[in-house]
Formats: sequence, C-alpha cells, structure tokens
Amino acid sequence: MILIADSGSTKCDWILINSQGKQVASQTTIGINPLNISQSKIESILLEISEVSKKRSLINEVHFYGAGCNAEASNQKVRTSFQSIFKNLKLINIEEDIIAAVHATTKTPGIIAILGTGSNCCYFNGKKVIQYAPSLGYLLADEGSGNYFGKELLKSFYLQQMPSSLAKEFETIFGSNLEQLFHNLYELPQPNSYLASYAFFLFQHRDHPFIERMLYNGIRVFIDNYLTLYSKELENYPIHFVGSIAYYAQDIINRILVDRGFTAKSFIKKPINNLIDHIISTKDTLQKII
Repeated sequence: MILIADSGSTKCDWILINSQGKQVASQTTIGINPLNISQSKIESILLEISEVSKKRSLINEVHFYGAGCNAEASNQKVRTSFQSIFKNLKLINIEEDIIAAVHATTKTPGIIAILGTGSNCCYFNGKKVIQYAPSLGYLLADEGSGNYFGKELLKSFYLQQMPSSLAKEFETIFGSNLEQLFHNLYELPQPNSYLASYAFFLFQHRDHPFIERMLYNGIRVFIDNYLTLYSKELENYPIHFVGSIAYYAQDIINRILVDRGFTAKSFIKKPINNLIDHIISTKDTLQKII
C-alpha cells in the first residue's frame, strides 16, 4: 500500500491507496513541519492516523510533501519517523510542499502560487521547479497567507484601527488578553499556525469593506513581490493557485491579475486528491529507495 501526505504547518492531509490507485482511507491531522516539531511528535501524529495505523504493516511506500522539507536535516527527521512506525517500507519520497502544488496542478509549464498558512511561488518548466526567490517564512514574508492575515487582524484590533462593529465581534471570538496572546506566540510551538487560525475571521466578514481592503492589499503585495519575478514566464504560461486562502479569495486574485493583464487558470484548495494520479503515473521512475 502507498501512503500519501500533503502537509502545511497547520494541517496534514493523508490518503492511503493500494497499488492500483484506489483509495483505502483518508484523514486530516495537525501539520508536520520538521522545522517546528520534534521527531517524537511526528511519530505520535503518525500513530493518530487510525486507519493507517491499523494497516501499517502493509504500507511499503510513502510520499510526503511538507512545509519545511527543503533541507536534508529536516528530511532525515521525517524519514526516520516514518521508518520507526512503518517497518516494511521500501521507498520514502520526501519533497517540499511546493512540489505537491506543482504535481497537483500541471504537467506542463506554468507558474504555481501557494496561499495557505504560508505563501510561496515557483515556475515549473515541464521538468523541474525553478524559484527566483526563496520562501522567507512567516517572520520575514508570507504575504497574502493565513499567518500574514492573522498578524494584520491582530495589529488592526490592538491598534484600534479595526471598525468598532468588527472589533466587538473579534473580541467576542478571540478575547483581548495580551498576556495570553504573547504566551501563544512566544511560548507555544508553531506560532505561524496559531496566527493562521485567525484567518477564518476574514472570510466570515467578506462583506465588510475593511476586510475586503485587507484581503486585497495583502494579496496585491504577494502578487507584486513574487509573481512579478516571473514576468517573462507570465507572458507565455498560465498561473495556478493552490491553498485555502487562494481558493476563498479567488475573486480578489482574479481582479488584481486582470489589472495587470493576466488571468489564473486554476484554483485548488487541497492538492492531496490530485496527487494520486501523479504518483501512480510516475511510480516506476522513482529511485528514492531507503
């Protein structure tokens, strides 16, 4: 059996398939970012995948696409965790989450943008992924992402820039205890996921001009900072967007793109289901054997 995972920092989608590509089980857990959590925590998450755990002796192949999987040290932590839980593995393929976005959207050249918990962008030339700028993470960048908008909401609330009607509802949902906020940001693991947890407030209040401006401005900054780096490619190839923020704000994205003379070809909320076809079709060519 083959286990496939697509993980951001907030959540991880899992699908278990047989060798013919038929789905056996699926589940969503908290995210696995090896930069933020320990090996023991990764192993405990793997054991929480109930249907997968029951069949772990039958699993001989794993494809894990994850945030933070862009360095050998991080990848080794993930690899060792899988080997500890699944004893009969013959192949472990570990890739960055942006590779999942590419494999889930296109087999032909295009520009792929991620707007989820974090944000990222790349160009796929039909064979390999090319990035003209690195992902700088939630502290330095991630414009247009869930954690970016979480920061924007918190700043507007505490700096009293948020309209009073919104501020009252924001306080009812999240409270206004600064001590608790700082504890969650600086003491708990995965502060980027914590910040992104505020983003749902945006889409509950899409009809408010203040929220609409916030979404527009954040996504505009992402497009101007990152997509414009691929201006030459944009002249010839389509743009694909992946992630929940992109999916729910696609009308804003299209409006900004049209103003710049471009259009988006597709919006995918969750790449996981699209990855099955890719993995089955390329299964015989993978060489990343344990």
